[in-house]
Amino acid sequence: MARTVSKTETYLAYAILIVLVIIGGVIYLRQFQYNPAILTPADIQAKISGQPTLSTSPSLKIIQYTPEGLKPLTPSETFGPENLSEKINGKAELYLSAGFVRLISQRLAAEKESGAWVEVFVYNMGAIQNSFAVYSLQHRFDAEKVDLGKFAYKTENAVFFVHGPYYVEIIASAVQERLAELMLSLGKNFVRQTKISETAISELALFPSRYRNEQSFTLIPSDGFGFHRFNSIFTAQYTVGETELTAFLSQRNSPAEAAELVEAYALFLLANGGTEVKSSIDIPGARLVEIMDTFELIFNHDRILAGVHEAGTKDAAEKIAVMLKQKLAEAGR
Repeated sequence: MARTVSKTETYLAYAILIVLVIIGGVIYLRQFQYNPAILTPADIQAKISGQPTLSTSPSLKIIQYTPEGLKPLTPSETFGPENLSEKINGKAELYLSAGFVRLISQRLAAEKESGAWVEVFVYNMGAIQNSFAVYSLQHRFDAEKVDLGKFAYKTENAVFFVHGPYYVEIIASAVQERLAELMLSLGKNFVRQTKISETAISELALFPSRYRNEQSFTLIPSDGFGFHRFNSIFTAQYTVGETELTAFLSQRNSPAEAAELVEAYALFLLANGGTEVKSSIDIPGARLVEIMDTFELIFNHDRILAGVHEAGTKDAAEKIAVMLKQKLAEAGR
């Protein structure tokens, strides 16, 4: 005899069916909604490199730093690694090689200056070393310093500065005293209101001060001196008598890596027409190469790769190399 289905079982079956329909509906709707917990490919790459992710970076709105006298002229724009070249075509590669995370930009109109405007570019570079890299490689050394931090200057119609992981450019449409005042006010508001955790770059203190040209520090993020393995190379310009040269250093992962790079760069120079020169300085493992009427001297101190680039004379190259070695030893590096 066939079993009769009870009312309870029937009601239970209906209840289960309704629950399944509801669950299916929720899943269908959720597929169209953004979940901030899901990382984008850019976020994953940022996590691998130790940079802030796009989804966790502080949300910046340029309007919050705008002083009285400026008002929005265009909407705020945001650019990531995938479309940065749309905004700064021709320069994007520099920023990308230095660890670029995100750009926020906006154009602001000067209320009392007909047709005048300023455009603000806030580059989140992930770390102060990265923001300093793009700043230093574009720095105009004849420009005037401004009080917006250690790395800041202005030209007739623009202001440039580093604030922690941020590299900021404020560019005016014309050379006007009022626009210059507004740009500085905006910059000061940004520095005052934007909290940062990093304010110093330790590598810069490792360069000896004697003979050094002030404000000549740079950071080359990749392909330093044309050598593809030279990345994160800090440099400073020196003048010894009438001879100009570049001192450089880079922190590597281990002494073995630093020593291996010394040999690799020396071989690179020799392969490109350089000639090995005997050096009289007491730096174990140092290599001195003459190439195109200049001298390259490379050595390592523990895990620091260091040396002199394009020195006009052998004596000048050796003098600065010895001073650099002594400075590294004093710093315990």
